[in-house]
Amino acid sequence: MKVRRSMILLSAFLLMAPAVAAQAPVQQAIELSLEEAVRRAIDNNPDLAVVRLGTDVEAARVSEAESAYRPLFSTTVGRSQVAAAPFGFTNDETGVETSEWFSSAGVRQRLRRGSGVWAVSWDAARTSTNSPLSAFDPNLQSGLQVAFSQPLFKDRKMDAAKVQYVIAQRNQQSSDLRFRQAVVQTVAAVKHAYWTLQASRANVDVQRESLAIAEDLVRQNRVRVDVGQSPPLDLVQAEAEVATRRENLIRAQAAAKDAEDRLRRLIMDPGDTSFWQARLDPTDEPITSPVPVDVDAAVQIALEGRYDLALARHDLQNAGTTVEFLTDQKRPDVRLEASYRSAGIGGTQVLRSGGFPGTIIGSRRSGLDDVLGQMFTHDYPTWSVGVTLNYPIGRSFEEAGLARAEVERRQAAHRIASLQLQVAESIRTAGRQVQSTAERIDAARAGERLAVQRLDVERKRFEAGLSTTFLVTQAQRDLVQTQVNLLQATLDHQAALVDFEAVKIAAPGGSDGTAGAVPTIGLSNANVVLLTPPMPAGIFRR
Repeated sequence: MKVRRSMILLSAFLLMAPAVAAQAPVQQAIELSLEEAVRRAIDNNPDLAVVRLGTDVEAARVSEAESAYRPLFSTTVGRSQVAAAPFGFTNDETGVETSEWFSSAGVRQRLRRGSGVWAVSWDAARTSTNSPLSAFDPNLQSGLQVAFSQPLFKDRKMDAAKVQYVIAQRNQQSSDLRFRQAVVQTVAAVKHAYWTLQASRANVDVQRESLAIAEDLVRQNRVRVDVGQSPPLDLVQAEAEVATRRENLIRAQAAAKDAEDRLRRLIMDPGDTSFWQARLDPTDEPITSPVPVDVDAAVQIALEGRYDLALARHDLQNAGTTVEFLTDQKRPDVRLEASYRSAGIGGTQVLRSGGFPGTIIGSRRSGLDDVLGQMFTHDYPTWSVGVTLNYPIGRSFEEAGLARAEVERRQAAHRIASLQLQVAESIRTAGRQVQSTAERIDAARAGERLAVQRLDVERKRFEAGLSTTFLVTQAQRDLVQTQVNLLQATLDHQAALVDFEAVKIAAPGGSDGTAGAVPTIGLSNANVVLLTPPMPAGIFRR
């Protein structure tokens, strides 16, 4: 019974095995050109997306800084109740009560040119009181005021709001430069990863072919040992070489998979997890013919338009703006203050006769329209024009800040000079790499041809009994090494070409060439502080 049950289970397993094998996922192969890999990286690379969003952040900061010049509307509505002690000349012990409803509304704005501030406001109030001295009960009041404040020295050319706006605009330009630099670095990283994968796959083929050659030598030695033509030690030596070649193949396959993952990480959509299971098949072939490079022209192009130099120049301009602002802040704060107010008054006027406080003989009523009419006919005008002066005694904060800003500006200028030297050196080095790797390819090809000829000779001598397993194995090792050298020289040449093109317009990326390694350059005064325009009110005697 147990035997029959075992046979049934075995039969069921054999029937299900093909179905399970059919359901196993098949690895999808994606033929990938270099252009397609670059396009995918620009669309999907998350590190590049982070830098791209930085431009949106800086655009928002420009809008924040620009808000300092937008009109600001303000309004107030309220009610108050005041109870005061009775006047000494009255016998009323209840005191004086005053109730008021009041409101105001106004608009003020800071001007871009000249840094002046203007304001227009309107206010109205209705006051009720039991005071015997009041001429109106209730009392209606309204007023329209226009005021203007203009700095004459300090803040006229460059104030805090303008500094923030100018630097925020320049930071936005810098963020765009950083994004372009990150694009160049990402593209260079993708190209490096693409050619590395191509070379790693080729190295797997070389190691696999080397293993096949070593296994063929084992078969030949086994036959010779069986017939007594070679000692058993030769077979052991050949088998040991096969084990070594198999280990090299395993390492080459692991390196190829690592290279494939590095390329995936740069170009894949983070939301597409199936992309990790897809096999990437590079279709483009590397350039092996010599490519002429003009180093002097490349240096000139880089000094004029490389992104890191442009960013350093923005730093210098920001430092210059800070120096200009602090120089302006050392001037005396002299301001022209002017205001004009027209008012109207009305309500229920109490008519009196006789001496103070008089006898109430009647009342006269005027409405809100009469109050507004008085306001626009300028029956009760109030105006003022004057100058205010504020000047610190002794060494001011602005003087100390100016000294620091001058030093920072000189530092920025020296950094540009140092960076120009680094740019020229890096381009000349990249140009030499292109030339030297091209020469290495020629040398590696010659070495491969000679290694093939030597292996062919050793094989023939071995078949004739004139050579040993050791010499044949050594010739095989030399051939594999020359083939690996040729692959490495080809990969280095492609990398040198990529670096030479990239280094003309952007600084090198991180150790892995990813955009995430791009440093974020902190510019002074990058944060925007909300600056509300002050309320000018004219100048009056205290």
